[in-house]
Amino acid sequence: MAMQMGGAGVKSDINVTPFVDIVLVLLIIFMVVTPLLSRTLDLSVPPKSDASPVDTVTTDQLILTVKGPDTNPRIFLNRDEITGGADEVKTRIADLMKGRREKVVFFQADNDLPYALVVSIMDAIRGGNAEKIGLITDEGLDATTVGGGGR
Repeated sequence: MAMQMGGAGVKSDINVTPFVDIVLVLLIIFMVVTPLLSRTLDLSVPPKSDASPVDTVTTDQLILTVKGPDTNPRIFLNRDEITGGADEVKTRIADLMKGRREKVVFFQADNDLPYALVVSIMDAIRGGNAEKIGLITDEGLDATTVGGGGR
């Protein structure tokens, strides 16, 4: 019987045992680390309230409207016409702002009025102690009519 010397070739089988050992070690590491990664945040949430929300819409809103041609514009505070110009606007707004908690005036002007006139009226509103001026941009809204929305 003769022994075979030399190479009958390279053994091409993969030894799977070390690969399985590494995969099992990684599995154990992930199983140990995963519960440590989940963190919780303690929150104190207020109890659910059964009360309905309250509407805080005020019915005494001030809407100042400037209408008309640029030569002789008409100024309205809600539905009342103010004839004294910007000075009268300032005094009327100052009288109405006394004792008010929310000092807001809504302002609407026609598109064809000069910019300088509109700014002077807005300055008069601010000079009458109004803290906020809301601009009304809806051209169809007319606060000077009885319904408040005439087109």
